[in-house]
Amino acid sequence: MGLAHGTGRTWALAALCAAQFMSMLDSTVVNLAMQSIRRDLDAGVSGLQWVVGAYVLAFACLLLTGGSLGDRFGRKRMFLSGLSVFTAGSLLCAAAQSLEALVLGRVVQGLGAALFVPTTLAVLTQLFSGPRERARAIGVWAGVSALALPLGPLLGGLLVDGFGWPSIFLINGPVGLAALLVAYRALPETPVTRRALDMPGQVLGICWLGCVTYALIEAEHQGWSSPRIATLLGIAAVALVLFLVAEKRAAQPMVPLALFRNRRFAACNGILFAVAFGLLSSFLFLSLFLQQVQEYTPAEAGLRMLPLLLPAAAAAPVAGRLAGRYGPALPMTCGLVMAGVALLALATAGAATPYAQWWPALPPLGAGVGMTVTPTNAALMASVDQAKAGIASATSIASQQVGNVLGIAVVGAVVTMGFSASLTERAAQLDVSPAAAEQLVDAAVESNLGVGSSEGGERGETIDRAFADGIRRGLAVSGSAYLFGACLTLAFVRERRLAPEAAPAGT
Repeated sequence: MGLAHGTGRTWALAALCAAQFMSMLDSTVVNLAMQSIRRDLDAGVSGLQWVVGAYVLAFACLLLTGGSLGDRFGRKRMFLSGLSVFTAGSLLCAAAQSLEALVLGRVVQGLGAALFVPTTLAVLTQLFSGPRERARAIGVWAGVSALALPLGPLLGGLLVDGFGWPSIFLINGPVGLAALLVAYRALPETPVTRRALDMPGQVLGICWLGCVTYALIEAEHQGWSSPRIATLLGIAAVALVLFLVAEKRAAQPMVPLALFRNRRFAACNGILFAVAFGLLSSFLFLSLFLQQVQEYTPAEAGLRMLPLLLPAAAAAPVAGRLAGRYGPALPMTCGLVMAGVALLALATAGAATPYAQWWPALPPLGAGVGMTVTPTNAALMASVDQAKAGIASATSIASQQVGNVLGIAVVGAVVTMGFSASLTERAAQLDVSPAAAEQLVDAAVESNLGVGSSEGGERGETIDRAFADGIRRGLAVSGSAYLFGACLTLAFVRERRLAPEAAPAGT
């Protein structure tokens, strides 16, 4: 049995946060290792995309299943099992000698993360039962999570430069083992819900999420009009309809649709989707802006993202305390508006705008994200019964993962179209023939928004400026997603100040 109070809860929270940090970190840390992996494993562009996409795909497909299994077989058991699989997958990645082996390891990582990530928030909710202490604990959990996305490229760059690309996966071995040992001792056993698995829901949910995720990942390379992409999106749409029908008719559904009749639960999922939609896409293109347009090294670019990182980590626990005292709507609204306005401000920066002029928009962006995630998760988990905490947690994380994938795909398409349109206009002003200008545009777009400095001279400067124009459009879309989330909060997440609570035993 785990320790339910005092020091035991502190150690349990540490283990949950460490595992959550690893799962979030592995969605971004691999980005700066791409060139080393390409060189060592002789990988093409499509193969490198799958090094990233395989993890996201397995993670997104099995999240709902992981939450349901945690409710049925016990969240502690599922947490330990999933973290063991994730750690083993990390070691497989570190030992990979071929691209296929690396992609397989990433799939195993995603499978493990899908099993343990939904349980982290559900177990945390059980450990800290009071509204205020729960909000504070979720603030710590969210703060650690917020560290992972911006820290990934910085840590990845340092590890790859110092120890090679396998080190970004190898580091999960000792961290995962330590978290397993602590969790085995400190996590409490949880009550289980002995009910039959909803197999139609499981299969249709995996089919829906799998097809839409695969289509979004591949659409950038195959084109949105590709027969394969159109077929996958069609299958996803049919699977979603069948999934909803199956869940409505099931006696014990995997996702009780009645949860979404609760306006707060539904709105919080929509807000988390909007946050994820804007966050990962904006962070990705800000990193590209620093490296490709303003020509910073990966480590230098990571350091220049610290004004975003530090406020995000600091704001999360503060937001938890504010939510505990005043309710979640106030910090959520403030955070979403701060992040949205900051992104719109960043969308005004051009290729020649020095870092000293646009970095002041990074702290409110980071603080806004930190202010939003904590109270949104607290409000979502408070809106469901404890018996459904696992599947509610999985649903919220699935909303975020789908938001991540869709954000990168949609914002990436906006950036690409903006880049192409701007480059076409700018290339026409160069002292070249129309055919040469068209060839320049086609070559730059085909090279995945190629680096302007590789061209050099006036052409290189033209490509950089066009790329910055595309990124500006993408950041504007990301900022709009946050402002939409603020509207949802004002409309559906309203709560009076929480009543005082007695201190729990053992604290």
